[in-house]
Amino acid sequence: MSWRAPSSSRLLAAAILALLTLAPVGAEPIANVPNPRVKDGTWVTDMPGALSAETVARLNQSIGDIEKTHGIEMAVVVIQSLDGLSIEEYAEQLFNLWGVGKKHRDNGLLFLWSTGDRKVRVEVGYGLEGVLPDGKAGAILDNYVIPRFKDGEFDAGIVAGVDAVLTAARDEPVALPAIGTESYEDDDSLSWLGWLGTIPIGLGGFATYRRWQRSRRRNCPQCHTRMTRLSDSEDDELLAKGQIAEERIGSVDYDVWKCPSCSHHFTLRYAKWLSTYAKCPQCSNRTKSSTETVISAATTSSSGSA
Repeated sequence: MSWRAPSSSRLLAAAILALLTLAPVGAEPIANVPNPRVKDGTWVTDMPGALSAETVARLNQSIGDIEKTHGIEMAVVVIQSLDGLSIEEYAEQLFNLWGVGKKHRDNGLLFLWSTGDRKVRVEVGYGLEGVLPDGKAGAILDNYVIPRFKDGEFDAGIVAGVDAVLTAARDEPVALPAIGTESYEDDDSLSWLGWLGTIPIGLGGFATYRRWQRSRRRNCPQCHTRMTRLSDSEDDELLAKGQIAEERIGSVDYDVWKCPSCSHHFTLRYAKWLSTYAKCPQCSNRTKSSTETVISAATTSSSGSA
């Protein structure tokens, strides 16, 4: 299934944006970016020609495979300029204009790279937020893409980033630094460690941002009605036994969003930054705890026992 055609209101908004924006040389107004699905049935648009033909072919193959097996759609877009917009604004507007993802599942992904602005972003549809929250997407960029970009390995960075995003979208584990694994799942694109140097203002601002991220309105991916976040007592009915256990011990908090019109719902996971509980190797819930008692202390000649 190809991406759904944009609505007349989206086309009108795009047309107005194109008329009102005086684009600098090399800029790509959103309305001028060709949709690869409409253009030639592929998944990649590379306007400045920054990627090799082999990389484009590899990306098209990987995305085509996940579309066939999981129904997930992904656009990879390379532009030269954001045309005066922030990377977040540009990605969101392009994502909505093209309608990336299946119509009733909102399971689209957009990987956007602006070469001139040196910015990159992954936009995630509501239907995939449960397995790929904003913070996890940001962690993938930080660990798979940015280091390679800094070394000038742009093709390798794009391929590694897209592969990691698609792995997460399939709800499969993605290797990330241990210190970031828990905080990245908090659906925040900024690591809490980065704020320590700006206490107390930094922590206050981060807490505000986190509350906004969790409470910001969400529209149903099926019928586009504004969804409702269920209360703690209400969401237990839609959580698995292991998830309820995580909430009870305080290692993870879950938000369940439900559509009052069609009853569609999805769950977002927020792992607590500091917790004595670790991931259980059998059920994968963050419910494992352990205690240790020292029997004999270690010395220079003995490792001791505990």
